[in-house]
Amino acid sequence: MVTTIGDEIRLATNFRSKVIGVALKDRGSILPAGHSANAAYWYDVTTGNWITSTYYMNNLPKWVSDLNAKKLVNEYYEQGWNTTYPIASYTQSTSDEKDYENKPFGADQTKFPYSLKQFEGKNYQLIATTPFGNTMTLEMAKAALDNEQLGKGTETDMLCVSLSSTDYVGHSFGPNSIETEDTYLRLDKDLGAFISYLDEKVGVGQYTLFLSADHGVAHVPGFMKENKLPGGLFVESELIKTLNSKLKEVFLVDKAVSGILNYQIHLNHSAIDSANADEKAMAAWIVKYVQQNEAVSQVFSLKDIANTPLNTKMKDMLINGYYPTRSGDIQIVLKPGYIEAYGSGKAGTTHGLWAPYDAHIPCLFYGWGIKQGHTNKETYMTDIAATITALLHVQMPSGCIGKVVDEALK
Repeated sequence: MVTTIGDEIRLATNFRSKVIGVALKDRGSILPAGHSANAAYWYDVTTGNWITSTYYMNNLPKWVSDLNAKKLVNEYYEQGWNTTYPIASYTQSTSDEKDYENKPFGADQTKFPYSLKQFEGKNYQLIATTPFGNTMTLEMAKAALDNEQLGKGTETDMLCVSLSSTDYVGHSFGPNSIETEDTYLRLDKDLGAFISYLDEKVGVGQYTLFLSADHGVAHVPGFMKENKLPGGLFVESELIKTLNSKLKEVFLVDKAVSGILNYQIHLNHSAIDSANADEKAMAAWIVKYVQQNEAVSQVFSLKDIANTPLNTKMKDMLINGYYPTRSGDIQIVLKPGYIEAYGSGKAGTTHGLWAPYDAHIPCLFYGWGIKQGHTNKETYMTDIAATITALLHVQMPSGCIGKVVDEALK
């Protein structure tokens, strides 16, 4: 519905600037690049190729086809995944084998080293749950930089890169695993090599880089219990079944709850209307019932959020996240340390809450126009667009609500 930094750069230069997105995930490539991007490329897990859509072009450029022909994914599978450094040096992690970690590479592979050869030519998706998904994405980003001659013209170009393997590995193994620690150690090397590549191809001090993330992550509940910390699971699927069963008895409405998404209960408005049921009374009944759940801190109707006693920070976040035609009807706020049951419910972790472990993310600015330093002032991901567009003297994106991080700019 709104413009991006890339869109505003394109508008400011009468579309002479180039904007390209690259990511394993389609949304990770398309959304940062924007509506008017020259191209967005993402990874097709069924073929192991980089693809795009007819929104941008009818045929892939030759350079993308040439990169696809190399089938780099098979090279990474061939080498397998072992720790970069001696495993005893991974002091920020738990021991290598935990019941609360998923086993994405097969039930028999529970610790390092992981054999990946068996997935060559058969399963192109699992590369994402290894650090090599990031490596492969940055190789694609380098190819885009070279072949599209980014940074070589008279206008500012933009390359949007989303690195998704930290997410896949984190979900599967949790933030305290050796797998996650190794993924970040490898990412550090990959980013160092990518910055060196930018120095060589674009020039030292001739580009601006910013790095952030879309979310943090919760510790795996099993890890929390193991260390006597509060935490647990919230099983949404069971709650939906129970609610629909009880609401049918009390209000005579079949399947009154259509689902729970992002900790919001969505009511089946058409079914409620057809039954001439009292939706307000039903919502109040749901709130009272769900509040009894051990994992729940608070639950309330989103229409009543202004009158709900919440701390200011949480209330601001929830209001900012509310969009009438897309949001649910009833908001569930879990206790800190609790997560929705992810996958099997016994392993792995997820995100999506207001708490600092989920909402605290990195924000790094580097290169042209940026001065050395740091700030402890509370800063938000919404401030990034304001800061970058201020640096480039172009209009802020049309939905921008952030403020310029003046401390970062020369």
